[in-house]
Amino acid sequence: MAPYVPPSGWILELSFECAGCGSSNEGAGILGTLSEAGLIYVKEVLVNQILKEITPLSLPDIHSQAKSPIGQVDTTITHIELSGANVSYSDVDLGKTGITVFAGDIKARMRFHWKYECTSSYIPFPVTDGGWADVEVTGMQAGVTFTLQAHNGTLRLTVVECGTYIEDLDIELHGGASWLYQWFVYAFDDEIRAAVEGAITSAIISGARKLDTFLLELPRSLPIDDISAIDVTVVEDPFVSPTFLSAGVKGEFISLKKPTVPLQPDHSLPPGIFCSESAKMITIAVCDYVINSAAKVYFEAGVLDWLVDELPQESMLNTAFWKWLIPQLYKKYPNDDMALDFSVSSAPQVELSKDGAKAFAGADMTILVKTNNGSVPVACLSMTLSMDAIAGLEGNNITAQVTLNDLTLQLKWSEIGKFPVKLMQSTVRTLVSKVIIPILNHSLKKGFPLPVFPAIDLQNADVRYDNGYILICSDVHYKGGYIKPSVRPPDELSLTVLLENDSLSGR
Repeated sequence: MAPYVPPSGWILELSFECAGCGSSNEGAGILGTLSEAGLIYVKEVLVNQILKEITPLSLPDIHSQAKSPIGQVDTTITHIELSGANVSYSDVDLGKTGITVFAGDIKARMRFHWKYECTSSYIPFPVTDGGWADVEVTGMQAGVTFTLQAHNGTLRLTVVECGTYIEDLDIELHGGASWLYQWFVYAFDDEIRAAVEGAITSAIISGARKLDTFLLELPRSLPIDDISAIDVTVVEDPFVSPTFLSAGVKGEFISLKKPTVPLQPDHSLPPGIFCSESAKMITIAVCDYVINSAAKVYFEAGVLDWLVDELPQESMLNTAFWKWLIPQLYKKYPNDDMALDFSVSSAPQVELSKDGAKAFAGADMTILVKTNNGSVPVACLSMTLSMDAIAGLEGNNITAQVTLNDLTLQLKWSEIGKFPVKLMQSTVRTLVSKVIIPILNHSLKKGFPLPVFPAIDLQNADVRYDNGYILICSDVHYKGGYIKPSVRPPDELSLTVLLENDSLSGR
């Protein structure tokens, strides 16, 4: 059999011409790009996994019949097992015909049982002998070329070519004593080679089929909690170049409560986005519309509303605290307890640029007075907020923390007459900073999962910003095995717990 020669071209036509936010709702919102360092690491993982898959490798028995100088020889080789494979060199090549993973200068050990029976008209009875053999396999090469294509929202792996070549076999027979030993080695060298080469090739193809099955069974969405999930359908074939591989998923947040109208992204991520001056294995670009789709889903689910009816500093929830800011409130409801109902009035918007991340939101703060007949809404302030955000990574989750940057107030309506809202600016700002922002950050700290393959950990990651997207520059670590994503239970927050160590408590 001729040596396996990797094709000069490549085969992973994962063509994401505009992978990223896209100009339509079918564009990719999250794009992962493997650098040369990442491709080398993936190649090493694949080679190691293939070795684990095929060794120890049991081969079928070999039966042969041949003529010898003294008569007919019937030979049987059984219990053939290949083990101890060692790869000295491996490579990965991406080309027009597919992705080729190649391993060369492979050394391995093999052992089998042998037996022969020789019959001849010159010998009145059959001559038999048997024993075992140790075989040293050297100079073995193995390679597989496969394609990856988008298929029903995930990836399909198809083997295009696979082959194995053995350069040398050193067979040492043990047991018995026969002048046919060297003839045995000479006669059956080719059959043993063919059996090993065929078995290894079949094992590699079988492993590729298992990987294909795994890819086809990948979930099309990743659940976040009981409210939302991320659409991780692959929207088109990956994009390949000689030095990188990019693949993207839609990335949009979808509601588990009710159907929502998808956002229409207005810009695109270019394929092959890398973190500049970075030697990291992978760059994951997250488009701003992914984040904004999350804000839209949670806003429409009605979970961006918070009733503040307990604080460590309880005096703020009594009309006496507000008598100099809203005199008519205290006059009408002297020393009555209060509650503050914060509700976001429209889906927050996130803007990403090279300078960082900013978030904008509109909200209402309704003042409620607790009476014997229940809580009475007495006034409502309309707020416009701008916040600075810092993205981070916790495990495989992208996280964030926000701080209040600016806040403006307007009186939306009042049952107690008009009052100057400018005097309340500082107090409301303190409430938002010390009450609402910690609630947001508690959830944002958990973040949402990035669509990396199961059993992969992101390591040594750093986050960068660009116009319209965030870049996560990271190394990867393969843990082994397959891990299914879990659903995060909804948060149950206590304002007292969140704020007990905050400056608002007076400590």
